[in-house]
Amino acid sequence: MAKIRPPFTWFGRYTNWLVVGGLVIVAAFFRLYELTTLPPGLYTGEAQVGLDAMRLAHGVLPGFVAANGYAPLWTVLQALSIMALGHTVLALRVWPAIIGIGAVVATWLWARTWFDRRVALVAAFVVAVTPWAVTLSRNALPVALIGLLVPLTLWAATWAYHRGGLKWWLLTLGLGLIDLVSGPLGWLLALTVAILGTIRLVQRRQLWPLNRNRLMLGGAVVLGLAGAGYVAGRSWDALRHLPAALGLVSSPTALADAVVRTLLMFNLHGDDNLRHNFGGEPLLNAFVGLMFIAGLLVTISRLAQRRYRVLLVLFAVFLAPAAISLVGLPNAAHAAAVLPVVAVLAAVGVSYMLELWYATFPINSAARTTGQAVFIVLLALTLFQGYTQYFRAWAGSTETYAAYNEPAVAVAKFVQAEPAKTVFYVVAQSDELPVVAYLNNYLNDESHYIPLTPGQVAGVPLGGTKQFVITAAARDEATKSLRLKFPGGKLQPHISTFSQDEIYYTYEMTP
Repeated sequence: MAKIRPPFTWFGRYTNWLVVGGLVIVAAFFRLYELTTLPPGLYTGEAQVGLDAMRLAHGVLPGFVAANGYAPLWTVLQALSIMALGHTVLALRVWPAIIGIGAVVATWLWARTWFDRRVALVAAFVVAVTPWAVTLSRNALPVALIGLLVPLTLWAATWAYHRGGLKWWLLTLGLGLIDLVSGPLGWLLALTVAILGTIRLVQRRQLWPLNRNRLMLGGAVVLGLAGAGYVAGRSWDALRHLPAALGLVSSPTALADAVVRTLLMFNLHGDDNLRHNFGGEPLLNAFVGLMFIAGLLVTISRLAQRRYRVLLVLFAVFLAPAAISLVGLPNAAHAAAVLPVVAVLAAVGVSYMLELWYATFPINSAARTTGQAVFIVLLALTLFQGYTQYFRAWAGSTETYAAYNEPAVAVAKFVQAEPAKTVFYVVAQSDELPVVAYLNNYLNDESHYIPLTPGQVAGVPLGGTKQFVITAAARDEATKSLRLKFPGGKLQPHISTFSQDEIYYTYEMTP
């Protein structure tokens, strides 16, 4: 009787690379498929990122400001894509997709360094297909950077610590400086790695004596921090308002409630914001969620090993931003830094369960292969569930279209389609106007419209032919002023091709 071999071992020494390559292909599909239409519009925060990037072309250097999520690096990256692809929705979402694919490889590298091949592959798979990770990597907000920077920084720091070569220390330092210009979660990452590394070097008495390499590294650190400090100094007014913008908890009771709700978002009730998640669904599906709990318990039971201690510390520290902020609680975007750690914990749980199965059947190869096949099937169902939740349920929800400003995007397209000699008054709420401004390249004076909030309609001068384009949210207040000042005009509704709802209106009057 032929010996039964476990799945995927038939490729021999190429197995590992073929599986990783397959994960990259899966990740690329989840992040690039229908990227021009999903998400189905443009969120205000994304538009503000685009406008901030377009200001770079006018010589306005980026700083730590709310418009770019306090991540100057994100402004520079988005400016490059806008230069290549124009002021389009796709231009804002190319970098998140590419970075999301890279995060899968980075998670595999980090997990492979700390654990074994099985844990690394499962962790990378979880990052590739989990809707939480997919949603963040198809969104133009700067938290997309963190999914890549967390595992990449931890991987480089691990090799620098163990190998000690100058190139690894320089790589770690470079990534640390990149973390500092990648938003508050990047600051937390850089600080955490610096503290953990310093503690370990002190324990091993490796901070001294100073030598040429350490002096070079010290000088690079000083120069990098000086540069970051200069940018922070220019952005001090914006940074002063950061604590208020985060909505930090103000009492022990509120903190306890926030911590509980944040912990429950993985398995019971997730983020209700459709820009981060689908309708309060748990951030992890049933199988991955159970394996995450198993991995957490395994980690606690193995605290005698340094890697598990550090893993638990990383979980607590990276989850803290979501637990101390009341904005959108529970907030999947605020927990972006903990995503790779959660993936590794789930992979540890899967590995432990397989070890238990193998211990039960130490000799019977058929039973061992069957157990492995069961887990492969469950992971395949995870892939299918991730696809259906994002590309079917989330993409087919009318609430998703509302969350991504379908009316404002439709107004922008309407203005773009009209002749340039026609001047429109676009009437929209203040949070909708940045979307129209970005899509119509308003900062470069290429647009042919005048933006107004509903309260500004009364100030439009009389005389001449005028045409107004009004979003659904601004209709009631705007039309009331229009009928008083420009009576006799015709209000024409325009219908969404998706929801069949009225999403914007045109009001045209002649003298």
